Amino acid sequence: MEISVFQVRRVHCHYIARVLRLVMVALGLKLSAFGLGQSLTFGLYGRLAPDHLTPTIEATLPLGGLDLQARFQQDALGVGLGSALEFSALGRVSYQLEASLGLAGWGVGGRASGIFGPVAARVEALYSNTLRNNLWVGEEAEGGLKVGLLGRYRLDPRQTLGGQVGFKNDLAGIARGMAELSYALRQTQTYTFGLGIEDSRIYGLLGWRGELDEAGTLLEATLRAGQLNRLEAALTAPLDDEALNNLKLRLTAAYPWAASLGIEAYGFRADAGYDGGFSLWLRYTLNLGGNE
Repeated sequence: MEISVFQVRRVHCHYIARVLRLVMVALGLKLSAFGLGQSLTFGLYGRLAPDHLTPTIEATLPLGGLDLQARFQQDALGVGLGSALEFSALGRVSYQLEASLGLAGWGVGGRASGIFGPVAARVEALYSNTLRNNLWVGEEAEGGLKVGLLGRYRLDPRQTLGGQVGFKNDLAGIARGMAELSYALRQTQTYTFGLGIEDSRIYGLLGWRGELDEAGTLLEATLRAGQLNRLEAALTAPLDDEALNNLKLRLTAAYPWAASLGIEAYGFRADAGYDGGFSLWLRYTLNLGGNE
């Protein structure tokens, strides 16, 4: 009787999932007892072509002025820390550092964002010697160096200028870049117009953001069309009068054909995607309270 590689990996993942679930539940109960644990997220990720099945676990823990994070999947784990600095009425800066290690390789990264008066900015820098989704299934199937800068300047309460630039140097040594400029006009709704270029492909940008009803259902949609075509939309709808629980829907569709659909409510989250292969990621977040 022959046993396929996929069957062996499935059994392997089953035992890993059971062990990690028991360990993290025990850890979560212990942290909750001390009032320290913030959240635990349990998940299961599966993909076809190539076949891949792995449990995922994410944990966050506030410790003093820092937020510590840990994440686990089959054959890889990651750690991170983040914090924020307040400058009274002048503004705020937050940052996050992370590192991942797995059988496929390693990766490091850093992100920072800040708001000072009418200026807002965000910068990130990532490097890995393998595809980043080998280290965490929620990342892109890209490796090497990635650097990005995004900024916004508020001209007045109704008008905002935006811009972003990015650079990538992948594992094959191929360099790529992008740049985008936008203008947003806020009336009853917010309209956004812009132009961009990515990998030598020029496109136009059109965006819309506004409430759909008196309950506060919010829709945000952005279309990039031209030599690059991508639609991104997000819907947020309150599920109770206090707006403590929200239904969140996310849709992304692009050509050449790729798409993703996400739904989130009451701590549950499901993300389905297609980018040459189908994938499904199911997650549940357990909030434990604690120091916030």
